[in-house]
Amino acid sequence: MKFSYSLVLAGCLLGPAAHAQIFGKSVAEFTTRAGTVVHVGDTLRLGRGTLPTGEFQFIYVPENVFTGSKQVNFSSQLNNLSVRVKDLRAQNSKLYGDKTVAVVKANTLNGCVDLNAAEDAGEIITAHTRRAAVSAAAPAPAVAAPALSTADELAKLKRLYDQKVLTKAEYEAQKTKLLK
Repeated sequence: MKFSYSLVLAGCLLGPAAHAQIFGKSVAEFTTRAGTVVHVGDTLRLGRGTLPTGEFQFIYVPENVFTGSKQVNFSSQLNNLSVRVKDLRAQNSKLYGDKTVAVVKANTLNGCVDLNAAEDAGEIITAHTRRAAVSAAAPAPAVAAPALSTADELAKLKRLYDQKVLTKAEYEAQKTKLLK
């Protein structure tokens, strides 16, 4: 029986292994260094790109050896977008070391999120990065610093909510505490 290399290649690209160009072993869940547990089917919230151009450094469309296309970082136009995790891939590379990436679809792009690096950089917003951002945005007051008025506190909370650091529920809970 003769096999056609073009049919085999087409089967690899179009068949059930839809993520064939993204290497690594598929896993059902992954826990980041910060403690965020990610499963296939979860939704990730993108933060902001950390490159000087505003692009994401750790969220990208990977290079494709079949088509010869190079890796392309997600653009700043995808800031604050929610993406669905289609697959999780545990990767081992001599060049890049061990990492786990989430295969996601953002609008019409399929891409990868380097979960530990993206969370550490704030390119994905998780419960752990949100707490860190709130702590960084509201450091403990110095001993000689005057107390903020309720209006100042409300304005600060609103800024954090507008920057997507706080969820609507967190914002409302904090606002209720201040107004009591």
